[in-house]
Amino acid sequence: MTVRTNPVWFPGRFRDRLAPVFSHFNGPVLVPGDPGYDDETARFNTVAGPVRPAVVVGARDADDVRKAIDHARSAGLRVAVQATGHGLSTPVDGALLINTRRMTGLSVDPASRTARVEAGVRWGQVVDAAAGHGLAPPNGSSPLVGAVGYTLGGGLPVLGRTFGWAADRVRSLELVTADGTLRTVSPYENQDLFWALRGGRPGVGVVTAMELELAAVPRFHGGMLRFPAERASELLAAWLEWSRDLPDTMNSSIALLRLPHAHLTAIRLAHATPSSFPSPSNPSRSNPASSYLTPEELIAPLRALNPAKDTVRDRPYTEIAAVHEDPTEPAAYRELSLMLHTLDAGLFDRADPDFAMVEIRRLGGALAAAPDVPNAIDHRMAAYSLTTIAFAGTNPKPPLDPADPSSTGLRFRNFLAGPQAPALAAEAYTPSTWTGLTTLKTTHDPENLFL
Repeated sequence: MTVRTNPVWFPGRFRDRLAPVFSHFNGPVLVPGDPGYDDETARFNTVAGPVRPAVVVGARDADDVRKAIDHARSAGLRVAVQATGHGLSTPVDGALLINTRRMTGLSVDPASRTARVEAGVRWGQVVDAAAGHGLAPPNGSSPLVGAVGYTLGGGLPVLGRTFGWAADRVRSLELVTADGTLRTVSPYENQDLFWALRGGRPGVGVVTAMELELAAVPRFHGGMLRFPAERASELLAAWLEWSRDLPDTMNSSIALLRLPHAHLTAIRLAHATPSSFPSPSNPSRSNPASSYLTPEELIAPLRALNPAKDTVRDRPYTEIAAVHEDPTEPAAYRELSLMLHTLDAGLFDRADPDFAMVEIRRLGGALAAAPDVPNAIDHRMAAYSLTTIAFAGTNPKPPLDPADPSSTGLRFRNFLAGPQAPALAAEAYTPSTWTGLTTLKTTHDPENLFL
């Protein structure tokens, strides 16, 4: 059987063809024109406009996912997956779209410091559930992003310098492959998939759940320092000097923001006391002199720059979203990233004013440590990440490109969004890792079922 790459379907006829199997699903099955179809296909990033999959399956459990894959294969349709709509940039017109947002199973085991998270769970939900036990997950800056999709791309946590990449904290995954089989993926079963799924997004199936490690972090010290946009270059120079020798307990980024409602320079900060994960993967830490300073003492040089607004304080971990204050409403934008060895203070001066955001995050610390079990993350030697966001209708030129000597030559998969993202996926990996991912794709999805 050959999977069609661009099938053409007439919704009425397709509905008739699917009618006998609709009742086999626990969740809804919709085609264009059905009530609820537009809600099921909506994305957080609207830059590509509405999408028109031939059919949408609103999966409620792994069995729905398995049945959806079986029906797509028999009908010659390709398969795409969406949870919250933040990460999906692949064209899905004419495909079968599995929407996993109803798969919201979530449990926390405080004894083992782990959580089992199903495919539709958002990070904010995991944060709240773990906080009830004094624990914290390796979540990113937005509480609205799906935990599973974020982790498959590698996942750069707000406390990444302290606890490493989110993908490093995965213990196991549950995956439905192209043959419709639900498989356990772990260091002991399907080891090739365990390597690839943690950071590689290889497109070999649908992850229905994952188990990941939590850290004992009931509170943190953090928030945002806001300054006028006009001071961006001065502040970048000061931030680079301040962040040069930070302890792993301190996490920080600086961003030049030109948003419709405000232009500002923001320094984001999050400090957490070191805490061991329930595995030997916790990296050994260097002890610069700054590691003996309190959070207030560490932040004092930045406060001396006289921010216009200061929200940095001791907080419960449930307030971790206050560090970045990510947008909560859909928008049309393109996002690019670049990983850097070094950075000069003139970057903001070179940034096109049409960018809505130019952000630099300090990496290193636990992000540089190798995990117990290797995975597909190739950014452990990077010192900084550069991310740019441009709204639809603008076309600014990035201030740096992969050929620049300051760059590692690689992009970060999680921070690629928009129509260009699929074509840039290979640039998130070294040639050897990309070869491994494409070989694994051929092995586990020989008919190229998954988009």
